[in-house]
Amino acid sequence: MKRYKLTLAEQETVINFDNELQTASIYTHDARLRRKLEALSRQYPEQFILQRKGPGHAVTYSLPKRCIGIRPPYSEKRRKQQVEDAKVNGLPFSNQETEVKNNGNE
Repeated sequence: MKRYKLTLAEQETVINFDNELQTASIYTHDARLRRKLEALSRQYPEQFILQRKGPGHAVTYSLPKRCIGIRPPYSEKRRKQQVEDAKVNGLPFSNQETEVKNNGNE
């Protein structure tokens, strides 16, 4: 029997939530989002719960609704400024991680 392969258009991501519950569900085929949800599930197992693994590497997670966000796109000016800031100051959090490691070794 030949297996049906989903097209890229069929490999969707669906986010569901309503006004009554405090949780949302995310169904996705997207590899990057799957990895992110898996990492969050390991870090916060009580909040990011794998509900189901589906065909074609699809997953469904339950998570707090407050973790879903929509933000405006970066303007070209803001993006360029952040690139320049990163060149001067390093990437965000890199100094904090270094400080934590140094404090742990002292």
